[in-house]
Amino acid sequence: MTGKFLLMLLLASSLLAGCGTPATATPVPTLDQTTLVAAAVKTISAQITEEALRNPSPTPIPTETLVPPTATSLPPTETPAPTLPPTETPTQVVALSAQFLYAATYPENKREYVPNYKFGLAMGFKNTGTITWEPGYRFKLVSHKGEITVQPEVELGQSIAPGQKVEFNLWAFGSEMLGDHVWVFQLYTSQGVPVPGGVGVFSYKAI
Repeated sequence: MTGKFLLMLLLASSLLAGCGTPATATPVPTLDQTTLVAAAVKTISAQITEEALRNPSPTPIPTETLVPPTATSLPPTETPAPTLPPTETPTQVVALSAQFLYAATYPENKREYVPNYKFGLAMGFKNTGTITWEPGYRFKLVSHKGEITVQPEVELGQSIAPGQKVEFNLWAFGSEMLGDHVWVFQLYTSQGVPVPGGVGVFSYKAI
């Protein structure tokens, strides 16, 4: 298209140049140079327009704008542990309880005695309940086999809290009735209630 435009300009220039040379033939009315140039430009413009109509430029196809994908939140990989309901704190049950620990004699821990031989008897217990043993608890002889030659009862003179231990000391002596002897004791509250587990047993042989 640019080459055609230049060719048309050259033709117009030639025409102008030819018009400037005097002819020998019958004189032709001289055209104004400005008018000729305008006519040439008009002709060239018409040709350019016609050429554009015959060969339209391809319309660019709009490109598709790609939208970046948005991040999709993924479910957690770990399943949360179910919430457990709060557990109720168990109510402490008030209990009266004892544990028999031992029965021993002193000054020597023996199980055979001659008649009328004096010795001491110690019987140990532990408060395994939730109630404090107050002064006034009593430790009593409740059963026996053979002759009773032991102190039948002793009173607790101090408080024994849960978990603490206590020892009851009683006097005794060897029986003149030879053979086996068994003494069974029971611990009672100051109101006379037997303490569960508060049973102590001692046995010896009179020789």
